[in-house]
Amino acid sequence: MEVEGVGLATMLALIATRGQVIDRGAYLVALTPEDPGYHHGNLLVLPRPPRPGELAWSLALFAREVAALPAVRHVTLGWRADTPDAPDLIAPPPDELTAAGFGVELDLVMTGAAPRPAAAPPGIELRPLAPDELARAAELRFAGSDDQGEAYRQFLHRRAAWQRDLVVRGLARFWGAFDDRTLVASLGMVRLGRLGRYQEVQTAASHRRTGIAAALLSVAGSEAIAAGAEQLVIMTMPGSDGERVYARAGFRTVERVALACRRPP
Repeated sequence: MEVEGVGLATMLALIATRGQVIDRGAYLVALTPEDPGYHHGNLLVLPRPPRPGELAWSLALFAREVAALPAVRHVTLGWRADTPDAPDLIAPPPDELTAAGFGVELDLVMTGAAPRPAAAPPGIELRPLAPDELARAAELRFAGSDDQGEAYRQFLHRRAAWQRDLVVRGLARFWGAFDDRTLVASLGMVRLGRLGRYQEVQTAASHRRTGIAAALLSVAGSEAIAAGAEQLVIMTMPGSDGERVYARAGFRTVERVALACRRPP
């Protein structure tokens, strides 16, 4: 199946750095065997939304292709949703998805050739994170999350281990913002051929709306462009603070990606 758009393409390329993506012709299978509970890392990618009457077929495919992994208890289906120039491609999920217990997340895919220059606020130091410091970024995300369960914390540390591997392999650079010696914000930049994909943009609640995120976007993006990236890609939720920050930094929405997920009970 041909992957259209940089949103799905970079999402699948990221999965492939720690798992595998299998092309079945009519659909794609994305697997992250080391983390079967990763809902967005173990999924089927479809060429379009399931039409009325097709959900049973999609569920059977997922059971055969993805849920064969031990401990996979969720179901996730993804597809390219639309582009601003072709709004007729927007297809609301059929009622069967809702009736079957799925929630549908619609992510904006934003791109730019280079972020607008932005300096860190006074007293904030920006620097690359050493591989062993990525666990600190995981703890920062956990501290700001509504989910304070140990399972979620371990999930974040598994992601940090994968990110550490990307840094060691020379595929990524993660940046941190420090107030004195305290990590208050971070993000990553993964090089995927001609594309640079931002990852894990976060700022502690105590330091939001201070310009730190814009400064991190600028330093990481500028380095990626200087190293040969031709386009920078970032994904976010519509209407979020992230969307507003990225738009001010010069990014524009070019497409959307839909992810329908039925979580375990």
